[in-house]
Amino acid sequence: MSEQLHDDAVNFIREAACSLINRTTMFIFIAAMKRYLIVLICFCILFNRVCGQSRKAIIDSLVKYGVMSANQRPALQKAFKYSGHASDRVAILRGLESIMIQKTFHINPRRTGIMYSYSESNLTKKNQDSVNTSLRHLLEKIKKAGLLTDRVYAYTLKGIDSGRYVAEMQLIGTLTEMSARLEWLAPDKLLPVAEDLHKNGIIADSSFTRLKNDIKNGKIESALQLNNYCKLDRVFDPSKYPDDPDVWLEQMHRDIASIVPGLNFTNFSYTTIPDTSFSIPGVRLKVSLVCNGRTYKHTSLPINTFKNKQAKISPKDIFIADFYRIFNKILTDQQSPLRLHSVMFSAGSNPGDDFHHFALIALSGEQAEIFMKEPVLSYMFVSMDSHDTTLTSAKVDSTITQWRKIGLFAHLSDEQISKAIDNAEADDLYSIDELLVNFPGVVYPLYSSFMNPRHPYVNLLNHLAQITHGAFAPTKISQRKINGTVKLQYLSKGKIHSHIFHSANGWFDPGFPAFMKNLGDENSLPGKFYQLRYSNDVIYLTKQQHDYAVNHNLLDLAQQ
Repeated sequence: MSEQLHDDAVNFIREAACSLINRTTMFIFIAAMKRYLIVLICFCILFNRVCGQSRKAIIDSLVKYGVMSANQRPALQKAFKYSGHASDRVAILRGLESIMIQKTFHINPRRTGIMYSYSESNLTKKNQDSVNTSLRHLLEKIKKAGLLTDRVYAYTLKGIDSGRYVAEMQLIGTLTEMSARLEWLAPDKLLPVAEDLHKNGIIADSSFTRLKNDIKNGKIESALQLNNYCKLDRVFDPSKYPDDPDVWLEQMHRDIASIVPGLNFTNFSYTTIPDTSFSIPGVRLKVSLVCNGRTYKHTSLPINTFKNKQAKISPKDIFIADFYRIFNKILTDQQSPLRLHSVMFSAGSNPGDDFHHFALIALSGEQAEIFMKEPVLSYMFVSMDSHDTTLTSAKVDSTITQWRKIGLFAHLSDEQISKAIDNAEADDLYSIDELLVNFPGVVYPLYSSFMNPRHPYVNLLNHLAQITHGAFAPTKISQRKINGTVKLQYLSKGKIHSHIFHSANGWFDPGFPAFMKNLGDENSLPGKFYQLRYSNDVIYLTKQQHDYAVNHNLLDLAQQ
């Protein structure tokens, strides 16, 4: 009995001791946490006070030096609401620019979008000297207020001395842009980009070492410079090419071909095609060349010739250079893992002059994905060019032959088919189905219904009828609104048909696929309407055409 009491006493003392220790430990932990919490709160208060005092001190200095008036303080303080991740320095400079825009144009740039530029100055030397003197005084005042780094100050002062600026607003715009850009290209932001590019084999070891040093030493002033460190990469300056298209167009293609081995070509030629897709006059360039014994073709995006009175195509008129895509056809035929991509840059990561250049880079599919994710995406991103190795020239030729065999082009003459085949061979190859748009009357793009916003369903039904080439011939087509819906009605084979759409744009309506699917059966047609998977264009196929196309993988149809 005494032993049992002894054991109970020992257990009681042990539990009491553990409880005391736990409470003591908890008390010490809470006391310590309180101390850290107090320190954290004090730090935040101090930070906000210092930050606030810093902003206030800068604004006070701007008022003191006459850069802005005291009653403009509220307008400047609003700049911090829209500053995002920008520093106070950049936020205040943007606020100053906003104030000057409002003062000059009497509008609020945050509510009304505005773009402005300055052409070459026609000031006399005396007037330019007077402007330069005024701008130097303004620059010194802004520098005294603590808004400029030595680098930005030195660059802008040199620009003033060379007569680059003609107005205060232009000067403030330069200070804002350059300050924001250099912050964006700071080492802590840019080094992770370099590391990602190196880790994925886009930058070689030696170039990576050089790039890291250049980033740390502040030598990177533009995201465009990153191309100089990448493998299989080239930057193009269109102004360096002669104006004669008979010279510059072939030379530019040879320079593009030099990026990847095995793209040498012969028999280069081109034709110009007037482009009327936009209100501004332009042309498309249709290029043909021979590589590895095969002829390749490509039709470019429209090139603006509005400024060129002689309608002469200058390399300086190029906004988006897509000439490289002819070489992706060659790389696909070679079963190369590489494709050429156009390198684009995020706004704010380049000075304005860099947008007169374009860059191309050869990447594998895995490497291209790196440019679609952070941190690289914020500085460089590449065009979405296909890495599908099955889209070869041989497959294109075979598929077009099979399309013709099943009668998709029966409504076209031999001359029309030959022209369409030539256009298809020169088209951008994203998917086989998209080549069908080159053959008139085979497919109908649904977005075209927007061309008649008042009667989109009437327009839609008329065009669906056209691609059946007489099999479907609706008449008395009408549409009207009923209690927030749209009723489409038409007469076919002596019978009135109607359908209710619950959306202003029927093809976004959940019931639209059913409408499309039933249109053939409802009107006793020999075929049905189908949507192509990737383009969403509509095609009409008889049962025989459909079965043959599906069995031989000639079309990629969306699920009905």
